[in-house]
Amino acid sequence: MTIEELLKIYPNGKIVKNPTAVSDNELSFIVDDVFFVLSKNEVTDKERQLLQQLFPQAERAILPQKHPWYSYLFENQPFKTAEGSVRVIQFELKKPKAFLQAEWQNSIKEIFPQLADFFFIDDTRGLIIEAAGAAHYTLEELQSIFLTLDADFATSTLAFIGNFFPISPNLPALFQEEQQLFMENKAQARGKSAFSLTDIALHFFTKKAMKQSRIVQNFRNQFIQSTEFQAIILALWKNQGNISSAAKELYMHRNTLHYRIDKIYQQTGLSLKKMDDLVFCYLLIQQ
Repeated sequence: MTIEELLKIYPNGKIVKNPTAVSDNELSFIVDDVFFVLSKNEVTDKERQLLQQLFPQAERAILPQKHPWYSYLFENQPFKTAEGSVRVIQFELKKPKAFLQAEWQNSIKEIFPQLADFFFIDDTRGLIIEAAGAAHYTLEELQSIFLTLDADFATSTLAFIGNFFPISPNLPALFQEEQQLFMENKAQARGKSAFSLTDIALHFFTKKAMKQSRIVQNFRNQFIQSTEFQAIILALWKNQGNISSAAKELYMHRNTLHYRIDKIYQQTGLSLKKMDDLVFCYLLIQQ
């Protein structure tokens, strides 16, 4: 069941960006990576039990203390510091039962020398606020850092690396858009420990227009039926169109990959040897 179908059944329901906006008289469920909120008066006990079986229930965030950055980003409270730039690293953490949370948090504080703030917003999600400095970690370095932490603490981390923005009245709105990017594109990360806007920008900003195109859907139907075609497109995309590197990833002889690329061209008229066609095919299988 999708969020659209739920809204048809419960037209008074609403979508919120984080569970802290939920009152004690409301229920909140995670649906399609967003929070769907209903008044408790809207549902019967049986309906509530059914919804809890269908969707994980979102817990309201428990904040042991108020952080200035939390108030600034989530509650639109003024922030005293008005200089410099920061980036927000959003993370989602799957933890083992015997999780050494204090040690994990200490590791984060040691790793980020320019740390402006760091806190959990619920049991599994949190923010790292990093001030801009002379040097900062690249996306690749952050991926390695989170993979190392996962190995040390038996966790599984997915992080969205925000962009550096000046501290200004516009920053909370920019953060809210990055929150949306993180929530709606986790599936596109495909096993990475961290990703950023550039990893998902093509898909995110074109998906609506592509869904409305009959031509696109016609092409998409040809690709979606072939897992082999999809694997080839993904391998070429990850290797920037390099056929030799893609063939190695696919455990395939280079000549065999050439043959299958030619086969795709014969069936669709799209050549994966051309970067424009490869970008288009990549977007097709991401919808």
